Amino acid sequence: MKHGLSDWWNYQATLKILFFSLMAGAALPGLFALGLRLESEGVGHYITADGSPPQRHPVRFVLSWVIFAFVVSAIIFSVLYIAKDFIAHHTGYHFLGANPHNTKSE
Repeated sequence: MKHGLSDWWNYQATLKILFFSLMAGAALPGLFALGLRLESEGVGHYITADGSPPQRHPVRFVLSWVIFAFVVSAIIFSVLYIAKDFIAHHTGYHFLGANPHNTKSE
């Protein structure tokens, strides 16, 4: 009986872990940095080259807060997804695909 690398290595799980770790480790901090940059330009604190007073850009300011809201909601969703079975076990509320067999019986 010949066993190869694919018998014990789950390629799909490895790619999922790689993708989501790149998203959490690079994309969310990058979006946060972009939001900071847009906010600094949006509120008018950006120093101009000719010494004129800075101009406010309300669209950039609002866009920065939309980006911040997305980053915060992604973090909250991730924490809830990781803790879904724990929360379901202690509250009895099954959400995000929590396993109903891990709940306490009263």
